Amino acid sequence: MPTFRRLLPAALALAALLLVQGAALSRSHSRSRGSARVDEEWSRTSPPVNVTHIFEGEINKRGKPTGFHSRPGGKDPANARVVRITDRPNRAGVYTAEVEIRSGSQWLPKRSTLYPDRLDREAVITAVLNAFQKRSGSGEKFRGPSGQGFTIEGYFQNGRINTAYPIYSTRE
Repeated sequence: MPTFRRLLPAALALAALLLVQGAALSRSHSRSRGSARVDEEWSRTSPPVNVTHIFEGEINKRGKPTGFHSRPGGKDPANARVVRITDRPNRAGVYTAEVEIRSGSQWLPKRSTLYPDRLDREAVITAVLNAFQKRSGSGEKFRGPSGQGFTIEGYFQNGRINTAYPIYSTRE
């Protein structure tokens, strides 16, 4: 019993830490997509944002690579990588690149616009939500200001933001 009482505060602290870290993100339903990742991660915001799509990329139902729009700190995630920067960062820090997203043992190429590397995950999600809240347009497609000096375009479907990417412009 004395050992239990000594370990209880540490166990409670660890449980609280895990709850706090897990509160920012949630996993949605699983989908079978061959060798591609099967879980999507969504922010716990209103509306939720597909963070897997933005920060890691995905392989869609047709086997095509999609997403991968952010590299906080300029670091590639495990399953996506920048192959070549095609347009250097503009004044706001947005740039374009040829990227690859892993599907099993293969790397599938695509072009992507990327958020400024200086923005961490939270700042990117905040920018996406700002663009959505101040959006123009109607229907699923939206466009709005990031609050960071560039424009974001995205798609809002079934009450969630499935993608949101920065618009590259030489004027910004």
